[in-house]
Amino acid sequence: MKILIAALVSLALLTPTALAADAEVLLGISTDFDKQELTLQVVTAGCTAKADFQLALKDGTLTVLRTKRDECKAMESAVSLTWSLKEIGLEANKPFKLGNALIANPMLARVR
Repeated sequence: MKILIAALVSLALLTPTALAADAEVLLGISTDFDKQELTLQVVTAGCTAKADFQLALKDGTLTVLRTKRDECKAMESAVSLTWSLKEIGLEANKPFKLGNALIANPMLARVR
């Protein structure tokens, strides 16, 4: 019985929901119509890269997901990462919503 319970708990921890990336707390967001770009300000401890994020657009809401944690040990600071609107699937003339929380203090952005 104990083995069955342990197996069920292990299976529950490996479900797609448990493996899903977390919505990133952002420091800022800006768009540039002329360049057709979107720039996000996120927290880094020294090892954050654009490839560490997935941008999901669903029903007009853009959600930024961090897929890889920044495991470096530097003091938290802001870094800007830029995507083309085309990469994200956004159209410059259509409004969109943001599915992420925003915070001004980079020292508190990674606190959960």
